This record gives sequence, C-alpha cells and structure tokens, in this order.
Amino acid sequence: MKMLFFSSERSEVEVLRKAFDEVGISCEIHDSGVIAGLSLRPPEAELWIHHERDSYRAVMLCVELGLGFAKRPPLPEDLAA
Repeated sequence: MKMLFFSSERSEVEVLRKAFDEVGISCEIHDSGVIAGLSLRPPEAELWIHHERDSYRAVMLCVELGLGFAKRPPLPEDLAA
C-alpha cells in the first residue's frame, strides 16, 4: 500500500476515494487519530492506494479533478471575474 494524499478536510479525501473506486483504483481511508482528544491539530484523513501500479493513474486523476495535492488555491476576487 502507498499513501497518496492526506488532509484535515475529510470530505475532500472522501471525494477522491469515491473517484478512485469509480475507475477501479483500490484504496482506503485511514484516520491519523487523536489520543485522548489531546491533539493540538485536527485529525487528518489519509488516502492509501492498495497497488503501486495504480500510482500514476491516481495522480493523473487528482490532477484532472483538481483535488488532493493538485488542488489550486482560490483566485483573488479581482482576478476571479
């Protein structure tokens, strides 16, 4: 298995997991966990792919969807229009 992406925004990780499932990339989500609720940072969800051979396809899907590590920052308001 190989960790491809992690985020404190679990919903983003869930979207990628669903997209990977739809194209046949076997994956799972792991939670970083918080010990006794004492963490100073939010827990992170990690997206792991099961097979190394799917790495390239997974990366290209992230780029195509603009999600995960390929997510672009929002444009400033004066450039968005």
